[in-house]
Amino acid sequence: MEKKLIESGKGLSGMLKMFKSTMQGLNLQHNSKIVFIGNPGTCVPFIELFAYTIRELVQGMVYVPDGLLDDARSIWRVDGVGMQIGGATDPYNADYVILLGGLSMPGSKVSTDACSDIVKKILKPGGKVIGVCFMDMFAKAGWEDKVCFDLIMNADISSVTVSKFE
Repeated sequence: MEKKLIESGKGLSGMLKMFKSTMQGLNLQHNSKIVFIGNPGTCVPFIELFAYTIRELVQGMVYVPDGLLDDARSIWRVDGVGMQIGGATDPYNADYVILLGGLSMPGSKVSTDACSDIVKKILKPGGKVIGVCFMDMFAKAGWEDKVCFDLIMNADISSVTVSKFE
């Protein structure tokens, strides 16, 4: 399968805008169900940010930590706070499955085979699988050839600095 660039941007705000426009381009409906799968802790803030960008477009969002379907949690908007993850919910019959790059990092509890099995269990026929990662993690870990992604969004962190003021 050939990989083709369809959009590019810069920074966190560019990534969030691109996520929203990508989801809109995939015919996201208000009653669509989106299931985010990622690692506890490190992936959660990004899931909340992505969910926030589409909060007005869709109601049904779910987070599945480490691909453990029995641990699926609802994602909802809390006024004055943002998106929050909480009560147990059903991850099945997803229109979209969003896989976070943390899943492909060394030490993750989810293999490519396990991830593919999870996607098959919860994704509706005709649903889409979208990868979101930093620094080409899916490519570096060999996931692009082993998981049936429809799209992958990759962000590059080009610079980080810390300055001390005296």
